[in-house]
Amino acid sequence: MSLMSISSKKSLWIITTVKNHMEGLKKLKKYRVHSENDCSFKLDSLEEAERIYENWKDDYMCEGVRESESYVEIAESEDDFEDYKVIKKVVAVIDHDRHELGTPKEEGFDWDYWAKWLEVVE
Repeated sequence: MSLMSISSKKSLWIITTVKNHMEGLKKLKKYRVHSENDCSFKLDSLEEAERIYENWKDDYMCEGVRESESYVEIAESEDDFEDYKVIKKVVAVIDHDRHELGTPKEEGFDWDYWAKWLEVVE
């Protein structure tokens, strides 16, 4: 075998390996957390996205939410968010069970209803 054919085969192997590696990197899943007011930066792991998702749910509920309008969701993408799929989502709804105990106004708060998060399936 000549030195030229060994070198060509090695070059082809390197090019193929790098190409396969780059294609694999493109298919790595990324995550973001969305709400009606905000969008997180891209996240590398679902665990990070779930941590931010839970924090946002707590924060938004404390700040005040709008029934059927306020939401928090986790989106997953393999193409840098040109397309994405929502994998987890909650929407604010009126907490009727809590209202039976008293309204927020009766308890000295400024808002009109108690709310809770309802998980929805997309």
